[in-house]
Amino acid sequence: MEEEITELLDAAIYKEIASEALYLAVQKKTDDPGARALLQELAEQEKKHSAWIRGLKDKGATRSWHRGRVSDLKISEHLTAPDRLDGAGLQDTLIFAIDREQQSVEFYSRMMGAMRTQKGKVLCRRLAAEELRHKLRLEIFYDNLFLGED
Repeated sequence: MEEEITELLDAAIYKEIASEALYLAVQKKTDDPGARALLQELAEQEKKHSAWIRGLKDKGATRSWHRGRVSDLKISEHLTAPDRLDGAGLQDTLIFAIDREQQSVEFYSRMMGAMRTQKGKVLCRRLAAEELRHKLRLEIFYDNLFLGED
């Protein structure tokens, strides 16, 4: 596998592991049961994501991809994420997680411009799309809980 692809996948794995660790650490700092449950679920998802990316790396990044356009509700554009989650409730926890996913989308989008090979650019685009799917799931959850009709 090309060095550029290996480095990109290693960075992606590291990002997922760091997110998992963050969610587990913050989970211990809130008394809100809904926030704790969400943080546990997010940590488990990040663990699955890192395993998925390891699988890509092991298979030479040739695994099949989701096709099609990913929607973006752009809820994060209208919310301010907290800097920290110590003692946060469910709403702030969701906003924080949505913001982290948006940051990941932006990271892979920037990395696409730094890639020398077409394969690297395609991989970045697909990793960004995967993060956008995660963000969409959280945005739909947020919309249903906090913005839905009364």
